[in-house]
Amino acid sequence: MALVLAVTGRASADSSTVLVFPFENLSTDRTLDWIGEGIAELIVERLQPEPGVYVCTREERLTGYEKLGIPETTMVSRATALKFGWDTGADDIILGSFSGTNDKFQIAARLVDMEAGGVSEIKIEGRLEDVIPLTMTLSWRLLKKIVPGTASPESDYTARPPIPRSAFENYVRGILNPDPQKRIDLLQTAVRLHPQYGPALFQLGRAFHLQREFNMSNQWLQKLPDSAHDRRQAQFMIALNYFYLGDQARAIATFQQLPATYDVLLNLGAVFSQKGDQASAIATWKRAASMDPLTSDAFFNMGYASFVQGDPDAAAKNLNESLKLLGRDSEALFLLGRTYEKQGRIEESQRLIAQAARLSQRVERWLSQPLPKLERFATMTTFRSHDEIWNDQRLARLPRAQDLGSWLDMIQTDIDLYLFGDAFRELHDVMRIFPDSSEARSLLSEVDRQRNLR
Repeated sequence: MALVLAVTGRASADSSTVLVFPFENLSTDRTLDWIGEGIAELIVERLQPEPGVYVCTREERLTGYEKLGIPETTMVSRATALKFGWDTGADDIILGSFSGTNDKFQIAARLVDMEAGGVSEIKIEGRLEDVIPLTMTLSWRLLKKIVPGTASPESDYTARPPIPRSAFENYVRGILNPDPQKRIDLLQTAVRLHPQYGPALFQLGRAFHLQREFNMSNQWLQKLPDSAHDRRQAQFMIALNYFYLGDQARAIATFQQLPATYDVLLNLGAVFSQKGDQASAIATWKRAASMDPLTSDAFFNMGYASFVQGDPDAAAKNLNESLKLLGRDSEALFLLGRTYEKQGRIEESQRLIAQAARLSQRVERWLSQPLPKLERFATMTTFRSHDEIWNDQRLARLPRAQDLGSWLDMIQTDIDLYLFGDAFRELHDVMRIFPDSSEARSLLSEVDRQRNLR
C-alpha cells in the first residue's frame, strides 16, 4: 500500500467537473422528447472548450448508467442525479426541463453545486424554433455560475452562427436511435446539412467503428477539425481502427501523438507486440504499469508476451502480479499453469489449469486448441486518471451518498470477487478521508493476505 501511495499522485482541484442530464419534456407533445437530449448535448458541446471546466460526455454518463443499472432512456429523478453526481466526482450537475408551445417556449435549468449544496435556477424564454440560440444563452449563464469571473465573453456564445436546426435534429435523433443503420443514416444527413458539424462527424465515425467498418470510420473521423474538442478521442479511435486493420505503422504513429496515459500506453504496447517488436512492447507496458500499478492488464500483457517468447521466469513474475490484482482471471491462471508446466512445477500447473478451465469454457477449449492472441487493450478512454478525478475535496463528499460502513461493504464485495486491485484503490481512497479507520486497515490486511495465498 505504501508503494501505491508513493506512485499515485494527488490531483489538485484545478477544474470543475460538470455533469449534464437530459432535460425533461413537460409539454404535452411527445414528439419533442428528443429536444431534452439535444439541450444537454448543446450545453456539453459549448462548455467543453472552456478552461477550468471538464464536462462529462454523453458516453461517460451512459457508462455510469450501465454500472448503476439505469436504462439509457430513463429520465432520472433529482435524488438519483445527486447520487450519480457524488459517485462520479462531479462538482456541478445540470438538470432541467422545457415546456410551452411553439410561440411561448421555456427552458428551465437547475445548477446544483455538489460542494455547497446550493441550487441556482435559470429560465430562458422564446420561440421553439430558436431552441439552439436559447440554449447558447442558457449555457453562457450557466458558465458564469460555474466559473465566476470567466474571461469568455458572452458574444462567444450568442454571436456564433448557430447549427442549422435540421442538422441538429438529425444529429440528436441519430445518437438516440438504437438501430445502427438508422443511426448512421441520420448522422450522415446531419453532416450533409452541416459539413463542419464536429460532434456529428465524431459520432458518425464512432458508429462505423462499432460496426467494425474501420476504414469508413477513419474516413469520417479524419474530417474532424484539429480544433474540435473531440479530436483526441477521435485520434484514439483512429489508432484503434489502424490496429484492427493491421496497419501497425500508422497505429503506432497515431497513439504516439496522444498523451501517454495508461490506456494509450497499453494500446501502444499491443501494437508493438502485433508488429513483432516485443522489446518495445514490454518497455511500453512497464511504463503503463508504473503509471497505474493497481490495474492488471499491463502485467498480464507482459506475462503473456514473456510466455510466448519462451521466458518462463518473466512470465511467472508478471502473471503473478496480474493475479494479485485480478485473482479469478481465467486467462492469467491458464497461462501461469502452462508456465509452471515449463518450469517443472507439475502439481501447481495442473491445479491452476483445472481452476482456469472451471472458470471459463472458452479457456477450457485451449486444452486441445492453440492459444489465440491474448494481448489486452483499451477500447475507449477518458484521458483522466482515477487520481485526477478523485481529489481530496471530491472524496470528502462521498460520505453524503453513502456512509463509511456501506463503502467498506462495497470493498468487501470486491475482495469476495477477487478484485484486489479495485479493493486496494478504494481502500486508498477511504484512508485518505478516514485515516484512523480500524475497519479499513483490517480490510487492507485481508486483501494482503488473500493476494499472497498463491
